[in-house]
Amino acid sequence: MESNRTVLTTHVRPDGDGIASELALFQILKSLGREVHIINHDPVPEIYEWLPFSDIIKSTRGGNVPLLDSIDLSVLLDCASENRIGSACEVIRNSRDIVSIDHHEGNECFRDYCYIDTSASSIGEILYSLVPDIKRLLDRDLATCLYVSIMTDTGSFAYSNTTPAVFRIVSELIEYGLAPDEIYKNIYNHKRIGHFRLLGKALERMERDESGRVVSVLLPLKLYRESGAVEEDNEGILEVIRGLGGIELIILLRQIDETMLKCSLRSVNSIDCSHLARLFDGGGHFKAAGFVLKGDVEKTGKSIVEKILREVKECGWL
Repeated sequence: MESNRTVLTTHVRPDGDGIASELALFQILKSLGREVHIINHDPVPEIYEWLPFSDIIKSTRGGNVPLLDSIDLSVLLDCASENRIGSACEVIRNSRDIVSIDHHEGNECFRDYCYIDTSASSIGEILYSLVPDIKRLLDRDLATCLYVSIMTDTGSFAYSNTTPAVFRIVSELIEYGLAPDEIYKNIYNHKRIGHFRLLGKALERMERDESGRVVSVLLPLKLYRESGAVEEDNEGILEVIRGLGGIELIILLRQIDETMLKCSLRSVNSIDCSHLARLFDGGGHFKAAGFVLKGDVEKTGKSIVEKILREVKECGWL
């Protein structure tokens, strides 16, 4: 598909896979002579600001929508649903063509074309496998972005989506001069004090169901204010809780703002998180999924947890 002006975007509250895969595709398309813009709803999280070319990413949050005369192609990365890209949708809505590249189950194909591979660990893995002659384009910057995309969505190669293909790809990327220890430190070892204060409050609020195999945590907005925590300070909380022995499912409910809450689901073995998320019009992967709802964690959080627990029991997962 020929395109002169291309816009890339990803989901609201972008993670490492969304940001790094955008930057990887930006470099690929620029090397092919395309005019490329990256426009997201949210700004780049601080922990990813060191990535190559991250300063070119524009945010539409607060009504700051860039004006482009015409767009030939828009590409949604790590998100195939219109309602997951926030106000960036206003920019791409009139694109001549819109393409979705994703690896989540239960996608909606937004507009024209979709490439969805649910067996892939990340968008970085898809791009590495999908782009013809990718090795001809690789340099340290591109390899870094592809590596970060894969590393963050495999939980630093600890999740079950870490396949032999993943190790083959990252071993080839490292040959371009990457320092895996430095990349890890840049993302995970530069946390703010607000993260640790929030983590402490989250651990204090952990509750187990009667079976002892489901843990739920409810984080109202006041805890963020007390901790001085911001959105990206949530990074890593679920991973700490996963270390608790004997659990099968983690339910983390947190207040995003005055009107919206977000639920993150993580399973250890046989519980299908994507199925549970779809009960609330969310989605994701088998072992990692989530959804966003209008509501207040303190008022509706327990009823949401109870609905999830009922479904888990009816499906015979506990």
